[in-house]
Amino acid sequence: MENSQSEQREEMSFEQNISQDFNTNGHSGSHHQTFGQGVSNLKLHQGLFTERGGSAFPLHRLVTLGLLNAVLLIAAVVIGIYSATPLIIEMNYLRNHSDIIRAKLEAQAQLAKERGSHRQLKLQVTQTKTLADYLQRQIETLQTERTNLQSNKTIMEESCGRCLQGWSLLKSSCYYFSHHVSNSKKNWLDSRANCISQGGDLLVINNLEEQQLISDNFPKLRSSGLWWQNGFWIGLTKVVTAGTWVWVNNVTEVETMYWRPGQPTHDGPLSGNCAAFNYFSNERPWYNANCLALLLNWICEMDLS
Repeated sequence: MENSQSEQREEMSFEQNISQDFNTNGHSGSHHQTFGQGVSNLKLHQGLFTERGGSAFPLHRLVTLGLLNAVLLIAAVVIGIYSATPLIIEMNYLRNHSDIIRAKLEAQAQLAKERGSHRQLKLQVTQTKTLADYLQRQIETLQTERTNLQSNKTIMEESCGRCLQGWSLLKSSCYYFSHHVSNSKKNWLDSRANCISQGGDLLVINNLEEQQLISDNFPKLRSSGLWWQNGFWIGLTKVVTAGTWVWVNNVTEVETMYWRPGQPTHDGPLSGNCAAFNYFSNERPWYNANCLALLLNWICEMDLS
């Protein structure tokens, strides 16, 4: 009761002071009346507070309550800021991470594109190399043909007017290989007669150099039958002197290094007194055969020295 009476006295004193202040400052009665109504409203509110809470709130409690609300608001803001900071950091991290992922994907796409270009370039290089190799082989073939043509041209120019038509100039002699004429095979005697009729004689091999020369220019013939049927008669025989091989120029042949293995022989189909020449990529192309029974091509020689 005492507290209630004290509060009422404070309210009455507070109203009187306010009324005096308004009168002193020369405010009109209407202002005083309006303020009075404001005080009445304040009292009404205080009465409501009193009914709800059991007692009316003093002014300093309202101020304290306002400050407390402000402090709570500030605290809430601060807490919100601190709570949001990790989220902001994580969001920035995710944003940066997304940029990294995007950059990685772009780099991978660019790498795949570059690899595709590399494979295409590698394929083009392979195709170019294959073409270059083919052209190089063509060039080598053409060069070989050019060399052969040049050699043939040289032979023709050198033999022009020196060797008969169909003869070849090799070193200082003209040579004739009878295979140019079809069905021209003859026995040894008829072959020599043909050479003599043209102004030469059957081939006489004087040394290893001439042996190699004939081997290098020996005709590459395609024919069937036994190998010894494809040979060429040469001017070597033992008809004149039994048991002794003598050339048609009366030079005795004592060298045995040119005879094929097992030759000369006195048995079988190759037994005979005349020599023939058939080159098989070796240095031993001679063999003996029957001078009259076997028909072969022949090699003529005409010495120009």
